[in-house]
Amino acid sequence: MPKGFVLSDKVLNNKLNSPAYNSKYSYAADKSLNDLDIFTNGQPYDFYKDLRENAPIFYHESMPFDDEPGYWVLTKYEDIKYVSMNPKIFSSQYASGNLLTFGSEENRHPKLFKTTIDHMLNLDGEMHLNLRKEHMPFFKPNFVANLQTKVAIKVKELLDSAEKLNEFNLVKEISQQLPIYTLSEILGIPESDRQKLVEWMEFLELAQYFTLEQIKQKNDGISDSTPDPSLVEMFNNMIDEMFDYGRHILEEKRKNPTNDLLSAIANAKIEGEELSQEFLDGSWLLIIFAGNDTTRNTMSGGVKLLADFPDQKNLLLSHSDHFQNFLHETVRCVSPVIHMRRTSLVESNIRGQEIGPFEKIALWYGAANRDPEIFKNPDIFDITRKNADKHLAFGFGRHTCLGKPIALMQLNEFFSQFLERFPNYQLNGSWKVAPNNFVHAIQDLPIKLK
Repeated sequence: MPKGFVLSDKVLNNKLNSPAYNSKYSYAADKSLNDLDIFTNGQPYDFYKDLRENAPIFYHESMPFDDEPGYWVLTKYEDIKYVSMNPKIFSSQYASGNLLTFGSEENRHPKLFKTTIDHMLNLDGEMHLNLRKEHMPFFKPNFVANLQTKVAIKVKELLDSAEKLNEFNLVKEISQQLPIYTLSEILGIPESDRQKLVEWMEFLELAQYFTLEQIKQKNDGISDSTPDPSLVEMFNNMIDEMFDYGRHILEEKRKNPTNDLLSAIANAKIEGEELSQEFLDGSWLLIIFAGNDTTRNTMSGGVKLLADFPDQKNLLLSHSDHFQNFLHETVRCVSPVIHMRRTSLVESNIRGQEIGPFEKIALWYGAANRDPEIFKNPDIFDITRKNADKHLAFGFGRHTCLGKPIALMQLNEFFSQFLERFPNYQLNGSWKVAPNNFVHAIQDLPIKLK
C-alpha cells in the first residue's frame, strides 16, 4: 500500500459509463430498488422474483437528483457467483464494492462518505489480500473456540435477564447486545464503552434514510417524511462521537498494542507502510458495522422465521440433528446483507447481456438466495434443505465475509440456548424494519417468552 494511500481521493476521478449496449430484456419495472420504503416490510421478494423471471440482468436508472449513471441489477445466483469470482473483470476498488452511487459532492456526509470507501471491502488484488491477512488470526478455529466459551456465558446472562421481563423487544434486549459483546471482546473495547456501540449502530442503520431525506428536502422541500431536525442533529453528533472514539482507541492501540483486532489494525503495515488515517477511520467503521449488523439481524430474523413456520420449529425441537442446517437455512432466508457492488473494467458478457467498461453492477444477494434454479421452493423456510449452506449471504470468492465463523458461532449459541429454555415463545406484535436497502435492519421484534 503506497504511503498515505487514500482510496477515496482516487476513485472520485474514475470514469463511470452509462450502458454501451441496449438491454437484452425489455421489462418495465413498477418498483424501484432505490425506494427505501419498500424495504420496511422486509426485502421485496415479489419484486426480486419479477426481475429474475423477466429481466435477470436489469438496468436500473439512478435517482432523479443523481448525476451518476444507473446500475445493472443481478438477481440470479449463478450470475452473482460469476461476477464475484472474477475480480479482474469486475472490480471492487475502481469505484467501491458497496456504494451504489457516490452522489453529488454537496450531498455527501462530511465524515461518513470517505470512510465508506477507505476500507478493505473496496480493495482488489494484493492490497486486499494483505490487509485481510492482518485480520485472519482473530477468525481462526482456535480463537473462535475460545471466544465461544465467553459467548455461551453471555447468552445465558441475556436470557436470564429476558426471562424476568417475559415480554420485550428481542432486538433491544438480546439481538443488539450479543454481537456488541462478541465484537468488543475481539476488538479489545473496554466494558465501560461497549454500550456506545449499540447507540452508534442504531443511527448507522438510519444513515441512508437521513441522507436521502435531506436530499429530497433540498430538491422538493419539506414533506411528511422529512426527519425532525433534532433527530438529524443527534445523528451527526453520534457520528462525530463514534469517529472521535475510534481515533482515540486506535491511537492508544498503536502506542500500546495488545492481543486484539484493533491493535492488529492500528499497527498493520502493507508493503512496509502503516495505514493512513483515512483507512484507519474506514476500518473502524467497517468492523463495528459488519461485525454487528449481520449477526444481529439474523438472530432476530431467525426468531421470526421459526414463529412464522411453526412446523419447522417443531421439527427442529424434536430432531436436533437438523440444527446446523437450520442455521444455514436461517442465514439464507434472512440474507442480512442485501447487496454489494462491482464495476466492470473491460467489455464483458453476463447471461448474454453485453456490458461495456466502467459500468456499475449490483449483486442482490437477497434475490440470489431465493433463486428457484438453485433452491427448490425458495420462499419456504425448510430446515431439511439439502443445499442450504450454498447461500451467498456471506458473499463469495475473495470477498467472502471474514466474520462468517464468528457469526455462525454466535447464532449457534443463541438459538441452542434460546430454544431449549423457551420453546413456546410467541411473537407479541408487529416487527419494525429500518428504511435501508443495504442491510435488512430489524429494529423491533416484540416477543413473549411464556
